[in-house]
Amino acid sequence: MNRENLEQAYKLAEEIMKERATSFYQAFKHLPAERFRSVSALYAFCRHADDTVDIKPQQRGKQATLALLDSLEGQLRLLYSNDYTADNTSSEEFPWWPAFADTVTRFNVPIDSFLQQLEGQRRDIEFADIETTDQLVEYCRLVAGSVGTMMLPILAADDADTTDPGLVMACESLGIAMQITNILRDVGEDLRTRNRLYLPRDLLAEHGVERHTLEELAHFQGDSVEELIPKGFVTLWEKLANMADEYYKSYERWLGCFHPSTRLPLVAAALSYRAIADEVRKEQYNCFTKRCYTSSETRAQIAKQAKQLLGL
Repeated sequence: MNRENLEQAYKLAEEIMKERATSFYQAFKHLPAERFRSVSALYAFCRHADDTVDIKPQQRGKQATLALLDSLEGQLRLLYSNDYTADNTSSEEFPWWPAFADTVTRFNVPIDSFLQQLEGQRRDIEFADIETTDQLVEYCRLVAGSVGTMMLPILAADDADTTDPGLVMACESLGIAMQITNILRDVGEDLRTRNRLYLPRDLLAEHGVERHTLEELAHFQGDSVEELIPKGFVTLWEKLANMADEYYKSYERWLGCFHPSTRLPLVAAALSYRAIADEVRKEQYNCFTKRCYTSSETRAQIAKQAKQLLGL
């Protein structure tokens, strides 16, 4: 592999993460350079898969989109085969690939996490409203729990057993928690731009919330949409937020298994994502016409809190 091309690929991966994942980037940018670059390379793969499904799928068509994911999976399986060479993958189609391949090889990242990610993306192509809370958790496990497990070899301590089922599940659970938070933040955007509702039908029925009501809120163009948000939606939203909080807790007892240089960014990332829920609350649960973010001041406070939790 040409060293200059590899450096360019890593640089591109970092730019993709900086532009497309603000909270994620801010939390992990303080990792040691080698580990941060590798996290960005994994993110570039996941971002590409997600964009394949979400950007212009209607113009492209379902079968063509599925074919693109199949092609990406083919490249992935080739990377893990004995027949792989750097020339096997198009630098025009996947300009970040050299960084991804380098990361996978150096950190021995298992293929299963990437296959789960692709399966989750296929479910979005064939999307149907989620029926139950269990189905929601399974979807989150595929599209985000997989991110947690693929990052484990990069974040783990040198002597940690990255195959330990408890440690793997803790990383998976953190990804699930973050995805639930994303869903709670993006209710309006998902309905408005993709006609997708990830809130389970069983919870909607339990709290007396109709899909069409949420669609109307997502397309609302006047002032004070907050006044129109049903109380049932608020209780449903909080139920899922509380469920996410339980998943967030799962990694805490495993902190000693992470490399000392990665613990602070990891804790900061978890706290930053949990804080997004508080931003939605501040906006009176308007996750329909606003996209709620943590401010730079809040992220600074979170960094201090993370240090305190780690005794730094």
